Amino acid sequence: MAPSGVQFGFVIMSAPVRQPSAEVPKYAGQRSFREVCQAAVRVFNLMDKYHTAPYPNAYAVLFAYATGSDDALVAEINDLLQLKDQLSPYDIESLFQEYLADNAQAYVAQDIGQAIGTEIGSVLEIIEKGLRQSDDFTTSLDTFAERVPQATTEGGLAEVVNGLLEENRRMASLTRELNSGLAKSQSMITVLNQQLEEAQAQAARDPLTGAHNRRAFEKRLEASAAHAVKSREGFCVVLAEIDDFASLVSAEGAPLGDIVLQGFTRHVTAGLSDNDMIARYGEQAFALILTERDLMSAYNLLIKVKHGFKLTSFVVPETRAKVTGVTASFGLARLDPGMSAGDVIKQADVLLRSAQQSGRNQVKARGIA
Repeated sequence: MAPSGVQFGFVIMSAPVRQPSAEVPKYAGQRSFREVCQAAVRVFNLMDKYHTAPYPNAYAVLFAYATGSDDALVAEINDLLQLKDQLSPYDIESLFQEYLADNAQAYVAQDIGQAIGTEIGSVLEIIEKGLRQSDDFTTSLDTFAERVPQATTEGGLAEVVNGLLEENRRMASLTRELNSGLAKSQSMITVLNQQLEEAQAQAARDPLTGAHNRRAFEKRLEASAAHAVKSREGFCVVLAEIDDFASLVSAEGAPLGDIVLQGFTRHVTAGLSDNDMIARYGEQAFALILTERDLMSAYNLLIKVKHGFKLTSFVVPETRAKVTGVTASFGLARLDPGMSAGDVIKQADVLLRSAQQSGRNQVKARGIA
């Protein structure tokens, strides 16, 4: 047991590692220096060939591609390159999140977990030292207790008392030292736990918009659907897309596209409750989970979001020109008890396509519009 007054409230967790193929990927740290250099040359050639900006996630994806670390990743990149002559930032981020992010976060979690383990080891050493000192102090007290009856003179008794006082001072000093060590370790463990939570939270976020990523959305949707079966209470799901996004990026540039995606995320998030969720579902697509709302309430919210977003203006970084009138389309469905997560997504997708085919800048919901 920890000494009185010291509490430990930490949990060591590790992010699950997804391996798309049976072979464990061979990372840079497991390759020779020559192999890494050769792969690096191929990566930069690929970046130049496919017009890919040289940032860390792009390098990681193309390194895995150039070295054949993952057959599924290689196949998906080959399929993309058959359709177009470049890898967009969204392609890179999607590939990174799908094939590499879990491993990256697992390594971060592992490093933090090892640091926590080291601190726990320090705590155990301190506690063990404290127990030894306590045993020594008890033995000393027993020794002095045996000497008291033999201290027949005033000087002998004074010697016993002085010995007891000295032993008590020594024990008090050791206790302060142990408590200080425990406090430092506890503080370090708290910080490390916070870092671990932050690393795990980052693994669930889209790096551009700050919204949850598709993996986190699908996990939440499955859990919410399972809860709906038990509670017999449904919830609403929305699929949304920025209208004419490809044309906007082609006309104004990718930087404005990023700004629009970030602006849409902020605009939608402002209208959500704490238990709701927004996730980036595709390049210009988003998915929402709206809890504790009936279909009409959710529909009214989306109508408000739709109108407000159209009135939002965006500034083109290079020219400082203002772009207005960007719109979005929404497909709204409600998951009722008995429906699966797949059912409600299919329904929302059909309604989204209906909204786009009806002129865009629409909200479509079954039985309402």
